[in-house]
Amino acid sequence: MPTSTSAATLWLLHGDLVSEARLASLAASLGQSERERYDRFLRPQRAREFLLGRMLLRHAVQTMLGSAATDVTVTEREGNAPLLSFENPVDAFYFSLSHSHPWVACIATTADRIGIDIESKNRPRDVATMSAAAFSQKEQEWLARLPAHQREQGFYRLWNHKEALYKLGTDVSDDTAKISSPHIGAGWNSRLIEHADLFIGICSAVPLDEIRIIELTGL
Repeated sequence: MPTSTSAATLWLLHGDLVSEARLASLAASLGQSERERYDRFLRPQRAREFLLGRMLLRHAVQTMLGSAATDVTVTEREGNAPLLSFENPVDAFYFSLSHSHPWVACIATTADRIGIDIESKNRPRDVATMSAAAFSQKEQEWLARLPAHQREQGFYRLWNHKEALYKLGTDVSDDTAKISSPHIGAGWNSRLIEHADLFIGICSAVPLDEIRIIELTGL
């Protein structure tokens, strides 16, 4: 658990390590709102990621809040993060979820709003085409000025933080001056987390002193 209220914990789960039997057990434990959404997924992989994300969220809640979170109700909201309701009052709990096959991530803190985005390093993508579709002219020009061998990393530097900011509820309009600063998104309380298989970007409403990373092998 974080050592202070200005800290966060990031849980990472490699979904392929979770057995089908365990997945079936997880599905059976979903609440009504979650079950209704889960049943609407047409793609098995997307349904699997949803299920793993909701179970990872419960793991984060119970690990961080302990017995106070034994009874938590998860209510799905279209286009928004799920809403958590606790039987026992909880002072503060902020979280964000992200997935990129086969990984699922949940970050949580008691400090303030937080957002995360993860993207697999093993998924081939047409960075130039995606940049043209998703980024402003200034952002594309910033990417073009990078040495060729740094453009993929630069692309995800922008992509991760825009996705994390969106989840944070912050304007994601062009701000390359902050992106290209030495501190990566100065003023956004943003960080890039090093990982062998993932590009990870985190933004928080307040500065965080610590981000503890826990990589799970199962649930």
